[in-house]
Amino acid sequence: MGEDITGPYRYRNNRKMVPAGEAAWGLSRKHGMLGLVVEAVDGQNRLRDLRSGHEFANLSSCSYLGLNSHPTVIEAGRAALAEERITGLSMGEFRIRLGIMDRLEEELSEYFGAHVLPSVSCGVLSAAILPLLASGHLTDGEPLVVVFDRFAHFSMNFLKPVLADETLVLTCPHNDMQYLGDICKRYPRVAYVGEGVYSTGGQADLTGIKELQDRYGMFVYLDDSHALSAVGGRGEGYARTAFDVLDSRTIVVASIAKAFGSTGGIAMVGDREVWEFLYRSGPLAWSQGLRTAAIGTTLGALEVHRSPELGRLQRQLARNIALFDERLRGHDLRGTGSHIKFVTVGDNDRAVRLSTELYQRGYYCSAMFFPIVPQGQAGVRMMLRGDMPTELTERFATDLLDVLAGLG
Repeated sequence: MGEDITGPYRYRNNRKMVPAGEAAWGLSRKHGMLGLVVEAVDGQNRLRDLRSGHEFANLSSCSYLGLNSHPTVIEAGRAALAEERITGLSMGEFRIRLGIMDRLEEELSEYFGAHVLPSVSCGVLSAAILPLLASGHLTDGEPLVVVFDRFAHFSMNFLKPVLADETLVLTCPHNDMQYLGDICKRYPRVAYVGEGVYSTGGQADLTGIKELQDRYGMFVYLDDSHALSAVGGRGEGYARTAFDVLDSRTIVVASIAKAFGSTGGIAMVGDREVWEFLYRSGPLAWSQGLRTAAIGTTLGALEVHRSPELGRLQRQLARNIALFDERLRGHDLRGTGSHIKFVTVGDNDRAVRLSTELYQRGYYCSAMFFPIVPQGQAGVRMMLRGDMPTELTERFATDLLDVLAGLG
């Protein structure tokens, strides 16, 4: 008999999760909800399926302000390529970098009031930062107990086995400050890992997290990808509403490929020495920095952020949120007050039926299942945006209510 080489499954279990996920995705594929090939007729408010000709609004886009099609952003990408005449240096940027990249870092750091480290994605940033945080190399040299919120995004969660080689890794019930406080009492060095606005709806208990940091010196690592640009007078995001001034025990990472309007991710760091250390650490030192066009579009997006247009788009987003929340009052809706909504319907089949019916009526919304959400809590995620006209939001809410009523 062969040796049993199955794992202990302490932090992940592909043998269970992959078959469950594939079965659910198979339902979506069967109903024609995967692999759509489209052209943009009117930004993300009107896409056309190139195979069937069906037109629909994209309610699965994370470009919450519509800046991914803003003329200033697009033109800035073109201008950067024309000026630099190279797509990128394709090497570790701690050795040599383009002047335009240096300019981007300076402008992002000034705008967000922190030392900003750009990268190709938040996943790369987490892969570089979290193992060093766990081992203590961003603090006092001694390992920290790392506590993940149960709903922390996969881009952070997948690192649990790596961190577990450095320290004790725990999972906290979602927003359970009592549990987290007990851990802080038990261990002298603790790091908390979570999100600002969660990808399936809901927000972090920032008040509770900040109180524990102030009381116990807890390190806080938050991914605020779904709130950057969409929240805050300067688009600083939700996490920065509580952690306005970043100190040496707080790091906020966020995607600039969502509401910000470009591509990639940024880490906002309070400690200059930590920022310099991270530049040559792990994946951040590899030859995969932001390409020239992405640097250009990020500078273009910053230009829009500095203009009154940011406020105008945020106000329209707020109107859409208030309208939608009012219309859906009394339903099993997660994300009240937020631009990310999640309607729980129970089993996978009902989630796909809801998603498919909405698509037929002219809206693409993502059906979501285990392991993205807990088993038995499948549903549909919807993203509201600041580039959505009020009439579109009103029409969508009406159709959603009608479809939910027919779903039984």
